[in-house]
Amino acid sequence: MASYFTLTLDTTAPSNGSISAPARTGTVNVTLTIGATGADQMKIWGDICATAGGSAIAESDASWVTYDTSASVILTSGDGTKTIYVKFRDDVGNITPAWDANVILDTAGPVVTITGPDVSKISEVSGFDTCAFSFSASEAFVEWKVKVVPSTSSAHTAGTQIPTTGGSTNMSGSTSTAASTPVSCTIKGADLASACSDEDGAKIIKVFVKDAQNNWSV
Repeated sequence: MASYFTLTLDTTAPSNGSISAPARTGTVNVTLTIGATGADQMKIWGDICATAGGSAIAESDASWVTYDTSASVILTSGDGTKTIYVKFRDDVGNITPAWDANVILDTAGPVVTITGPDVSKISEVSGFDTCAFSFSASEAFVEWKVKVVPSTSSAHTAGTQIPTTGGSTNMSGSTSTAASTPVSCTIKGADLASACSDEDGAKIIKVFVKDAQNNWSV
């Protein structure tokens, strides 16, 4: 029998800790990218809902879970900046300071502002068949469409897209456009008639835009 043994002293916590999240998201479900050297476990908390994975709003309520390089969390409701924290622990209990990441939850669609139109009535007769207007949005958008809708409160899924076969311009698009940048449009009488099945009368024309988080204006 040996009269001695070796015992390692380790008082150094894991190093190179990191946590990152998407800068902006349109959904409360977010995947975090996590990293640390020498970590055995991790603890995650912040502006997130408590989950079975050990995450919690308060650090004191969060559980230590097996270290991984990614983690799925659910952000707390309400648009705005959310902060998420992580700490790491090694196999003998040495704990790191906290690292944090911010993510903006954005579930609200942009607000569209129309300038114009230049006329309130058109026909299919040359010289009387064109309506011009422009629109802009309160935030950057990546897609738009101009539709004839049944009511002023209609969502982007309602109504009929105005075609461009008769010469209308910018009735839809998928170009990234900065906030407050005007987009010029024209509606031709032939295209409006096509969208309305040649039915005369007052029509509600509505512009819808979609931001990078897939939120459509209302």
